[in-house]
Amino acid sequence: MTIRIYPSRLPGEPLETHEHKPMSLHHWFSANVTGYQHDVCQPVAVEVNGKPIPVSAWPLCFISPDSDVRVYPVPYGTGAEFALWAAVALAVASAAYSIYMMSTLDTPGNATGSTGDQLNLSPAKANNVKLGDPIREVFGKYRVYPDYIVQPTSRFDSNNPEIYRTEMMLCVGVGHYSIPQSTMRIGSTPVVSFGDDVSYTLYSPGAIVSSDPRSQNWWASTEVGGTSSGSGLDTNSTALGSIYVNADAILFAGNTITLIGVSNENGSEDADDPSVPVSWIEGTVITVIAPDSYAVGKVGGYSAIYGDFTELGPVVGNPVTLTFNDSRYNLFIASYTPAVDPVPGVGGNAASITASAAPATYDFSGSSYTFNITWKGKTYPVSLIANYINMVGLLGAITNALTGSGCVAVEREGRVVIQESASPFSGGSITHSLLPASVFGESPVNVSGVASSGGSAGVDTHITLAYSSATGAAFSGIPAGTARLSLMYGVGEFIITAVDDTTITVSRLKITDSGTTTVVDSNWAGFNSRTVLDASVSGENDAENWLGPFLACPDGEKTTVIENNFLFPNGHIQYKKNGDSQSHTVNMIVQYRNIASGGAWSQVRYGFTNQTVNGHGYTRRISGLAPAQYEVRVRRTTKIGGSRTVNNVYWQALRSRLSKSPSRYANVTTLALTIRTGNRLASQSDRRVNMVATRMYEGYASRSMSGAVMHVLTSLGMTMEQIDVDAIHALENNYWTPRGETFDFATSDDSTSALDILQKITNAGMSYFLLSEGLASVGREGVKNWTGIISPQETTEPLRVAFSAPSRDDFDGVDVTYVNGTSWTEETVQCRTPDNPTPTKIENFTLDGVISEDRAYRIGMRRLMKYRQQRQTFSTSTEMDALCYNYGDRLVLTDDTPGSKTISCLITHASTDGEQITLSVNEPLDWSFTHPRCLIRLQNGLATALLIPSRIDDYTLSLPASAEISPDEWIMNDPSIEPPRLIFCSSERVGYDAIIADISPGSDGTCEVTAKEYRSTFYDYDDAYYPGDVA
Repeated sequence: MTIRIYPSRLPGEPLETHEHKPMSLHHWFSANVTGYQHDVCQPVAVEVNGKPIPVSAWPLCFISPDSDVRVYPVPYGTGAEFALWAAVALAVASAAYSIYMMSTLDTPGNATGSTGDQLNLSPAKANNVKLGDPIREVFGKYRVYPDYIVQPTSRFDSNNPEIYRTEMMLCVGVGHYSIPQSTMRIGSTPVVSFGDDVSYTLYSPGAIVSSDPRSQNWWASTEVGGTSSGSGLDTNSTALGSIYVNADAILFAGNTITLIGVSNENGSEDADDPSVPVSWIEGTVITVIAPDSYAVGKVGGYSAIYGDFTELGPVVGNPVTLTFNDSRYNLFIASYTPAVDPVPGVGGNAASITASAAPATYDFSGSSYTFNITWKGKTYPVSLIANYINMVGLLGAITNALTGSGCVAVEREGRVVIQESASPFSGGSITHSLLPASVFGESPVNVSGVASSGGSAGVDTHITLAYSSATGAAFSGIPAGTARLSLMYGVGEFIITAVDDTTITVSRLKITDSGTTTVVDSNWAGFNSRTVLDASVSGENDAENWLGPFLACPDGEKTTVIENNFLFPNGHIQYKKNGDSQSHTVNMIVQYRNIASGGAWSQVRYGFTNQTVNGHGYTRRISGLAPAQYEVRVRRTTKIGGSRTVNNVYWQALRSRLSKSPSRYANVTTLALTIRTGNRLASQSDRRVNMVATRMYEGYASRSMSGAVMHVLTSLGMTMEQIDVDAIHALENNYWTPRGETFDFATSDDSTSALDILQKITNAGMSYFLLSEGLASVGREGVKNWTGIISPQETTEPLRVAFSAPSRDDFDGVDVTYVNGTSWTEETVQCRTPDNPTPTKIENFTLDGVISEDRAYRIGMRRLMKYRQQRQTFSTSTEMDALCYNYGDRLVLTDDTPGSKTISCLITHASTDGEQITLSVNEPLDWSFTHPRCLIRLQNGLATALLIPSRIDDYTLSLPASAEISPDEWIMNDPSIEPPRLIFCSSERVGYDAIIADISPGSDGTCEVTAKEYRSTFYDYDDAYYPGDVA
């Protein structure tokens, strides 16, 4: 027959059919369904010969070619999953595709089978940097994503392989920082939320870090750990395939294994057919499973195994492999009790229970019965569950259940009697639960024993076993009675010392204290002589497939320590036929050698034992090496697991510790951090370590503008004599601090110059950076008085005035993008005027160093007001006069254009009587101007405020005396010094109000001057608060 796959249980033809060989259902699905896993919820049901087979029984259900196997979709969940599966099944043309859909179909909202926790290997991260990249500079307060100083290392916990930790050494930035723990995060999750899963240490600049192992410089091989999944390299490709001897029976005797009834491939005896694999030669290691019959009892929670242990040579603490009921257990000998012959006592009689009638039946297969016998304070359950045929079988079952108690079941006058087995008798009564009337009658008779005097009870040779170590958890997995099992030292490995066609001579291998190598056990007594039908003698083929070799450290480097990570992504477990789990061991070999000298490989063996469905791994270190550049290769020596074994292992990482590692990092704050990664981290893609760091300036407040400016200037090597400290302090005290203006920014861009940073700092403070009289200085932009005057007397060419008319190309709105100081995300402030809430052309402007929406709004409104109102641009040239001024100074520009109601002239004479100042000029003054006003350009280039003159005559005027005007200090009638200038004008217009945009000295001794229109309305929003986005 065949396997038929149906789209539903409705009448109809199958989508497709498959022929199959004898195998289990689980094996067929594993071979034909990509990604099939037995221990998940399956969206299909299987019937074999009309009987439904539960998923748990698939590994145990064997189908033959004549079995009628039918596969149907299962309608589970909300109904949508079944509809989707059925729709897919009806649409596809092949069963293979429909089965593939079955195996990959997602079933959200429904419980699934236990697949264990997948170990997520994505660790916390930091920024990668390149050699030569600048170290981050943080100004003020800013969210920082630190950079790796050395490569991060991830290791599995030595005590709990399901714990995966990553260690990082990170660079926060140049200088000292204040970093509150509450601001430290992994992605968006606060570090404090991880509790003990995160530990860290902050190191101030220049602190010693060499004692912190996280500062060590480890180099990770990208060839091993560079896979997209992070799992590493699959070692399955290196696993050995097992080969077995081909015989009907095997005779074990002494140190020989003899094959009996060797058969060829056709099943017929053939003397010419090799009985021992041809690849097995002297030195080949083989694995032996040689069952024997043992009596098993219960002693103190252990399964006590009674029998002849000469072959095993038990020693407490020795590892053994127990094979029972097709399941293997890696255990340790917990106790060994040698045989002691009994010494009969004098007198006394045995305690007993005697049935009141002969057994009514020996067949308990239809209705089983269990009762308890208690003797010497211990209870022994007796289960009658089979057809025992006769009295001998029944007595044997009861006696087997009482193994180790000192009691036996015997026949007396056709009735069952449970009694002490031999003298000396202990005295006391055998108690029991309700006994089956079909065996003991209605009223069994209890006889109390009388203790013998003298003598001693005999003790049979027996051992007990434990998990993990001799003192580990008790092993009690074998039911009491007679059992057929194999007990082999270690993993049952023997080395061939001689071989012919049918006989193998072997020596047992002994595991050394290190557990990594094996030697011949000279104390082995040999096999107990017996012929066995259910034995197994297997070995591995002689092909050695390796992963690698790969370099453990880069060219030009040497190492003395190598580490490897091995990962079991799907868990590591083995299942018995009944579905119970048990531990399993995978053995690995790591070889390494000096790549320069080559030669023989050095070797380390690892054995990984576990019993878990959860992903986990192991980190193993090879230390004490001679300094060299090593290459490493890896292979597994344990075969790939079958249908009941999960043992896929990956070589997940290879790294080496380099000798060159700084002991301190001058002028840099560093962070050493350890975090338990894997599933403890949130699922967001950004898992970078980050924190809010506040830069600590030396001698200045932590977020101050002046501190940022002074830090940049002094880091450039400038001295206090080269910096306009007074101007910087004045702005800090008068504007920046009172207005709460700070600079909060971080930069690590190598294209950003120091000048760029200085301009960002001052721009964030509504100011500007400039060079003034050879000093690095700052100036405040905003409402200010004029500083000086450029009149026609100073210019070498006429003043040019350019005007730009409003157009549709002008920006009538500004969107300012800044970083919000609470969320640390980019946000946008909409700058609009009340008369135009929905502009047609909007400038997108990025503002650095400002983390307040109000300040971003104020700076954005300055830009918008200039776009709307700044229409005039002025240009002219002077001799050296323009050098009296600086960028950003407000000036009055005048010309002699007729009708401008402005007269620029030279002051030819000045006198004062203390009350009035009398000035004479070289040009007649027009007193017909509306409300005449004047201002004076002093000889140092500065300008007075607007003054009210009094007429004396056309060339002479008087002004009230003031401290601002000191004619006595003027140098008059000196041809080397120009006299002061008088600007005579109407009160309605005082020349052109301008802000200097550029002063460019020329090679001919002149200076080109460019200025832009100044209006106080540009700064109307300097104290405004953001009204919110336009609806």
